[in-house]
Amino acid sequence: MPSTEGRAPDPRPARTRAAIFAAARDLSATDGEVTVNALARRAGVSRAAFYSHFSGLDDLMGAILRTMFDLQYARAVEMAADGRTTQEMVQSSVATMVAYVERHHAFLRGALDWKSSHSTYLILVTTLSGLHVNALKRVADQMPPQIPMEQTARYFAGGTLDVLIQWLVETGGDAHAGKELADSGLTEVILRLLPSWYTGLQPQDPIPADLVVGDLFADTLTRDD
Repeated sequence: MPSTEGRAPDPRPARTRAAIFAAARDLSATDGEVTVNALARRAGVSRAAFYSHFSGLDDLMGAILRTMFDLQYARAVEMAADGRTTQEMVQSSVATMVAYVERHHAFLRGALDWKSSHSTYLILVTTLSGLHVNALKRVADQMPPQIPMEQTARYFAGGTLDVLIQWLVETGGDAHAGKELADSGLTEVILRLLPSWYTGLQPQDPIPADLVVGDLFADTLTRDD
């Protein structure tokens, strides 16, 4: 049997995943019905090819949303290397998440209508909760001792997601009509709702203007992860 050592990796799986991501983005942004059949047709692949990469719509949505968490993690690593505080990382994480949602408004608004199960939302809450737990452990000495860490993390995650989803719903009509969306102000809203011992921001403190690095968002819905 010929050796595969040194052989370049097969690019076809990456192209298939990228095509499926692009199909999901396009169908969601144009109010198309998102089903496995529709995705396969739009992506130009077979149902079998779709299922070779994803177990279903929940799995696909989870893979797409992981890009958002990857961005948050990448930014946190950069900030840690620069010696920034945990509270500054929390601020940046919120701003990065909001910027991601704003950038991909059409896709995420359309994705709310996917015929997927509630498990996608629960997975999202659990994943975001895990990020909050990691941050809370780093500020445990400032955290009120009477509140449990796991439930606090889940409360922060669920509340943040609810605010973001509500904004997507409220602005869906304007976006569909082609109107330019105004600055959402969501970063400040969420940071003000989180406790000051967690964000490092007092009520009178201005929100830092340089929390997000813009080029983190290049091709986040089409790249192969």
